[in-house]
Amino acid sequence: MSSATSEAAASTASPAPADGFGRVERAGVDFVPLSERHSTPGNLFRVFVGGNLALSVVIFGWLPITFGLSFWEAIASSATGLVIGLVLMIPMTLLGARTGTNNPVSSGAHFGMRGRLLGSTLTLIFAIAYAAIAVWTSGEALVAGAHRLFGTPESDTAFLIGYSVIAIEVVLIALYGHGTIVALQKFIIPIAAVLLILGVIAFAPSFDAGRSTGEYLLGDFWPTWLFAVTISIGGPLSYAPSIGDYTRRISPKRFSDRQVALATCAGVFLGLFATAAFGAFTASTFTELSPSYVADLVAAAPSWYLVPLLLLAILGGFGQGVINVYASGLDLESIVPRLNRTQTTLITSGIAVVVMYLGVIATDAISSITAMTVVLNAFAGPWVIVNGIGFLVARRGRYDPVALQRFGLGMSGGRYWFWHGWNPRAIVPFLAGSLIGLLTVQNELYDAPLANLAGGLDLSLPLSIAVAGGLYLLALRLWPETGVDDGVPGAGE
Repeated sequence: MSSATSEAAASTASPAPADGFGRVERAGVDFVPLSERHSTPGNLFRVFVGGNLALSVVIFGWLPITFGLSFWEAIASSATGLVIGLVLMIPMTLLGARTGTNNPVSSGAHFGMRGRLLGSTLTLIFAIAYAAIAVWTSGEALVAGAHRLFGTPESDTAFLIGYSVIAIEVVLIALYGHGTIVALQKFIIPIAAVLLILGVIAFAPSFDAGRSTGEYLLGDFWPTWLFAVTISIGGPLSYAPSIGDYTRRISPKRFSDRQVALATCAGVFLGLFATAAFGAFTASTFTELSPSYVADLVAAAPSWYLVPLLLLAILGGFGQGVINVYASGLDLESIVPRLNRTQTTLITSGIAVVVMYLGVIATDAISSITAMTVVLNAFAGPWVIVNGIGFLVARRGRYDPVALQRFGLGMSGGRYWFWHGWNPRAIVPFLAGSLIGLLTVQNELYDAPLANLAGGLDLSLPLSIAVAGGLYLLALRLWPETGVDDGVPGAGE
C-alpha cells in the first residue's frame, strides 16, 4: 500500500474535523490527515511550557526538600532526572507525527492491536492522577488564599467549592480540545512566568540555600538524592504517552524530526525545571515543612503576593489540569471506542475528582504523591523503552496508519494483529520489567519484597527498563517478526 493510498484510506475511514480556538474538537483518536495538520513545533513548545507552570508541578520541586535535601541538591536532582527522562522519551516525540494518531494507539504497532490497551490504560491512570493533583493544589490555594485575604472559612465545604471551581474550568477547556488548549498557552505562559518571578521576589528575603531538615528520607544522602532523581525522571515519562495528542497535528512534510523532538523536549524541560526550581526555592524559605506545600506557601507569602498566587492557581488549572483531562478523555475513548471524546472526558473528570479525595483527603499528601510517582514509573519505564525500541529497531519509524485504526473501527486482523491482537514479543518484556519494578520500588503504598536489594537505593526504574528493553531486543532477535514491516512508510512520508 503506498503512502498516498494509506492516507486516503485512513482519511476516508476517520475524517478529522477542523481544529481551532473555540471549536469543540470532534476527532478523538482518529487518524489526522496531512491536510488537517496545521500545528507547529512552536505550538508543542508552548503547550509543554505553559502546561507545567502550575502549582501541581511546583510540588515536585518541594518534594526533594521534604526528603532532607538542600536547595542546590534538589536542583541538581531535578535537572539530572529530567535529562535522563527526556533521553528515554525522544522516540515518543516522533511517533504521533508518523502515525497521525496518539501514542497509545500507535503503540499497537509494537504491542498488537489489543495490546495497545496496555498503553491506553497506563496513560489514563497517569492523566487522572496528575489531573487530580492539579485540582487539589489549585483548589487548596484558592481556599487558603481567600481565607487570608477575606477571612472566608477553610471548612470542608469551602474546599469542596474551591476544588469544584478548578474542576469546572479544567473540564470546560478540555472539552473544546486541541485548538483551544494550544491557543490559551500563548496567554498563560507570559502571565504565569511573571507571577512566578514575582514569587521569587516575594520569598527571596527568607531564602536559605543551605537550609535542610538534616534527616534524609532514606537514611543517607546518596540513596535519598538518587530517589529524588527517580521522582524527577517521572516527569518526562508521564508525558511520553500523551505527547502524541499534539505531535499528531504536526506534518512531517513541513517539519523535520529534529524540530519536533527539540521543541517537545525543550518545552518539557523548561516547564518542569522552572517550576521545580520555584518549588525548591520557596520550600527553602519555610521555617517548618508541613504535609501540604500549598498551605505552607500561602501562609508564608507576603500579603501583596496573595492575589498573584490566586491567579497562578487558576492558570495552573488551565495548564496542567487541562492537558491531563484532555489526554484522559482520548485514552478512555481508545479503550471504549463506542464512546466519543466528549463523553469520555466527562467520565474521566469525575474519576479524577474521586482520586483526588482518596489521595489527598484520605491519606498524607507527601506519601501519596511520592508513592504514586515511583509506582507509575515502574510501568511507564518499561512501556516507554519497549515503544522506543519498537520505533527505532522493529518498525524503523515506518507505520501503516490504516492498520492502526482497524481495532477502533471494530475490525480484527491486519498488519499489527500478531497473535489474537497481542504481540508477545513486546508484552512479555513489558510485564517482566514492570514486575521487577514493582518488586524493588521504594514506596509507602505497600512493602516491596526487594526494596532493599541495593542497601536502600531505589533501583526499580533502571532495573525495570533494563529488563524490559533487554528482553524485547532478545525476542526480536530470536523470534523475528514477519509480514509487519515490509516497506510501509510513515503516515506523513
